[in-house]
Amino acid sequence: MKPGKLLTLVLVVASVNVGDAAWEKVPVPEGVNEMILWMEFSNPNLGYASIRELIWPENFLIYRDGRWRLTRLGGMFQGCATKISLLPNGYGWLCGRHGGLYRLFYTARTWGNGGWDEVENPYSKPPGYEGTPVAMSVAAEEDVWFIFDGPYRILRYKEGVWEIKPYDLPAELGTPYNLFFVSAEEAWASGKNGFAHYKNGEWRYVPGPPASGLEFTAPDDGWATYYEAGQILHYNGTSWNVSFTIPGRRAFWISFYDRNNGWADLYKSEAKPVHRIFKYESAAWREVTPPGEYGIWMPCSVSSTDAWFLGSEDNKYITWHWYTEPNVEPTSLGKIKTLFK
Repeated sequence: MKPGKLLTLVLVVASVNVGDAAWEKVPVPEGVNEMILWMEFSNPNLGYASIRELIWPENFLIYRDGRWRLTRLGGMFQGCATKISLLPNGYGWLCGRHGGLYRLFYTARTWGNGGWDEVENPYSKPPGYEGTPVAMSVAAEEDVWFIFDGPYRILRYKEGVWEIKPYDLPAELGTPYNLFFVSAEEAWASGKNGFAHYKNGEWRYVPGPPASGLEFTAPDDGWATYYEAGQILHYNGTSWNVSFTIPGRRAFWISFYDRNNGWADLYKSEAKPVHRIFKYESAAWREVTPPGEYGIWMPCSVSSTDAWFLGSEDNKYITWHWYTEPNVEPTSLGKIKTLFK
C-alpha cells in the first residue's frame, strides 16, 4: 500500500431521493478498472471487495471511515480473493487464488480491525492444484468449514487445527453449490437436487429445486435462489416454498439482514444484463428503482435501513449505498453471511 496515495483520494457523494430513502453514489478509487468479483459488508462501517486479476502491491478494497481504499490483502495473494464469509463483528475468512505457475489456494482471516492473517491450509502447498473450494461458511469465530472438489472433500478448521473430513453430504444432493452455518451445530447445503440439512452431527437430504444463493437469519428463516426459474425460495422451519418469482428472469444474488429485511437481484441475460432490484420487508416484496443508467446488482444488506450494491458508470465500477437513516449501527450479531461464486 502507498500511504501517500490514500491522502489524495476524494470522496464524491451524490444522492437520489426515493420516497423515504436515498441513493448515495460512492466511487471506488481511481485505477480500479478490473472487474469487482464480489463485495461484502460485515456491518455498515466495514466492507470488502475483491478485484479480479489485479496483482500486488494493492489487490483489495476495504470500506472504512466513509470511503473505499485500495489495500494489500497479504503477501500470499498475487491474484484475487474468491470466497468470503463474515460475521457482523468483522471476524471472517476468505479464500484466494495465487496467480503464479501453480493454481494455489489459501485462506486468511480477519479479526475485525481490517487486517488479515494468513492461515495456510493442507491444500495450499506445492506441487500445485489440489482442488477448488466450492463453498465456505464460518460456523463460529474459530470454526470454519469448506467444501472442495476434485474429488469432493470437506475441510474444517477449528481452534487452530485442520481436519479433512469424509464427504458425507447425501448422494441425492448431487453437485453442491453453497454452504451456510446457521449456528455452530446446524448448517444447510444447497445443490443440484435440493438441499442437505446438517444437525446433530449428521446430514439429511431435503428434496427441492437446484438452489444457488443461500442465507439464513434464524433456524426457521432461510432463503435461497433457483437461478434458471428466477425464483426466491423461503424456508419456514418446516419446508421450502417459492416466495417470489419473475418468469424469464434469473435469480442469484440475495442478501438478508434479518427475517424482516432483505434484498434480491433478478436479471435478464441480454447483450447487457438488465437488473431489477427487490426489497423484502413486512412479509412482502416490492421493487425499488435503481439509480444510474446501467443499474445495480449484488446487494449487501447491512442493517434494517442500509444496503450496498455494485454498479457501473461510463464502463467503470462504482458502488451505491441505499439508506433511510445515516450511521445506523448493527443491532444483531447473530447473522452469518456467506458469499461464493
